[in-house]
Amino acid sequence: MKNFKNLMDFMAFFKTEKKCHEYLKSILWSESKYCPFCGSTHINEYKSNFKKNRCYDCKKDFSIRKGTIFDDSRLSLQKWFMCIFLINSNKKGISSCQLANQVGITQKSAWFVLQRIREACKSKDFNKPFSGEIIEVDEAYIGGKEQNRHMKDRIKGVKKKAVVIGLIDRESKKVKAIKVEDAKANTLQNEVYKNLKEGDILITDESKAYHSISNFRFNHQRVNHSQGEYSKQGFTNKQNEERKAFKIHTNSIEGFWSHLKRGINGVYHWVSHKHIQKYCNEFVYKYDTRHLQNNERFVDCLKNISNTKITYNNLIN
Repeated sequence: MKNFKNLMDFMAFFKTEKKCHEYLKSILWSESKYCPFCGSTHINEYKSNFKKNRCYDCKKDFSIRKGTIFDDSRLSLQKWFMCIFLINSNKKGISSCQLANQVGITQKSAWFVLQRIREACKSKDFNKPFSGEIIEVDEAYIGGKEQNRHMKDRIKGVKKKAVVIGLIDRESKKVKAIKVEDAKANTLQNEVYKNLKEGDILITDESKAYHSISNFRFNHQRVNHSQGEYSKQGFTNKQNEERKAFKIHTNSIEGFWSHLKRGINGVYHWVSHKHIQKYCNEFVYKYDTRHLQNNERFVDCLKNISNTKITYNNLIN
């Protein structure tokens, strides 16, 4: 795998549209070729036209872009690849205005491209429970500063910020950030029940929303931040097993919140309730892949681009 030290190295490697198509084929067809229409593996690649492939079974012609976030887009793969590299190599994100200037496209196109990439960043395990034993849970209010809100939203009286619940698995170091309707106990506890297994250690702050959660299902531990308590010693209480010590704190999920808020306040300035989940997906993906180099994250992102296409009309409606 090519190690791209900077954007110049990246563009020198993907210097032609043909190179981009060949590289995308090597990623998506790493195991075998397949037809996006019928799933057949009997594919013919035209030598005279690198963009064209034909399925022997359904007799349809298609490009490697079919069925991906690049589908139905007039932008070249070179520009798409550059956008993916830039959004994943900037820790705090990149605005649509900045991306438009660097890639040479309109701000409208840049915003659309970013939203498609954020949708592709959504984890495949988003709706699956965590596999670890110790889970930190906390909620946050996300949206940016009040003075940065669009005027039309101020007139409509849209709520200032969205409520997002965050969960982090200490074992896998994976995080989830899920937009919820409100910060009521039933709403937050439902997300906890969906993402934790019976017997897991649940660590929260002193928020009353978690007080009535089932202690028979989870080993619920709390830290009281209002009393200056941020970390303390805890022990597992599973029967017929040796007790193991662990730290009771919410520092890990608080660290993720600081990363997310710095990106939104410093780069995007303000995000709407409608799209807040996509921005959370972006920062969750960056957090989960923080151990990867920029080139490794670029390749990993390309592996997740299938079946995640969203249309512009769906974004603005």
